[in-house]
Amino acid sequence: MASIRQGINTNMASQILVDDLTLLRRTAHIFFLSGLLLFGLIQANLASAQTVVPLLFAENRDEKGQLIPIPEHFTGIFHAIEKDLGIQFQFQIYPWNRAVKIASSDGGLIFGLSITPEREKIFTFSQPVMYNYLWLVTRSDSTFSFRTLDDLKGKTIGILRGSKYGGEFDKQKNVLFKADEDIDAYGSRLSKVLGHRIDAMIYASSLTNPREVEDRVNKIIVSNEPTSKMATQKRFAVLPIPVLKDGIHFASLTGQNESLIQGINKSLTRLKNTKQAKKTPLRTSNSMQ
Repeated sequence: MASIRQGINTNMASQILVDDLTLLRRTAHIFFLSGLLLFGLIQANLASAQTVVPLLFAENRDEKGQLIPIPEHFTGIFHAIEKDLGIQFQFQIYPWNRAVKIASSDGGLIFGLSITPEREKIFTFSQPVMYNYLWLVTRSDSTFSFRTLDDLKGKTIGILRGSKYGGEFDKQKNVLFKADEDIDAYGSRLSKVLGHRIDAMIYASSLTNPREVEDRVNKIIVSNEPTSKMATQKRFAVLPIPVLKDGIHFASLTGQNESLIQGINKSLTRLKNTKQAKKTPLRTSNSMQ
């Protein structure tokens, strides 16, 4: 009888131990799920706590008229600033000329603006986010010597409609040379170069080597051009001296968003001193000038 009782007690003890372990596991699982829920709520609260900042940005379309997504080299910079300042950019994408008009009249933060004397009168600019080099692209069989703006005398130069390229260039537009303004699509202007309708076009790039720019331009597809010709011939040439070096900025009407511009400046300074800046190559697009 004693051995039977001992066996029963042993079985009961084992069962109690199993029940306790099961309870512990269930309790731990409940705590784990509660922790996940709490973490999710914290993350949601942090996201909702971010200040939403509308940002005017130039649309960029391909040769078929399809909207091209914002390039990664821009979004990398934007995300870094958002994280640094605890904000969230809300992109308002328009044709460049319209975006500038909205920023000039209604106000709001805009990205991609270069400094001109006229703009300095109404805008507060951030420090340069990047630099554009404005290159002249010609037919490969119709190059010409270029060192100063005087070398453009009597020529027709293709530019982006509504763009501002700098004080002296803008001053001489349709005076020293004729400006042919067109949409924000390279193919349209390159087609005019090939057809001798313009002598050259402006191509904006952060690349500093004209040969690298030339390689990139010659890869652009032009409507109604045989692909065999594009693959076998160098159609375009980039003149070796850029028209100018142009800083690209955030900007807002003077008196608006002053503290935001100051915060962006501090963030850009920090970015330039971190490895993140090195991992975010500062490329650019012709849609911002």
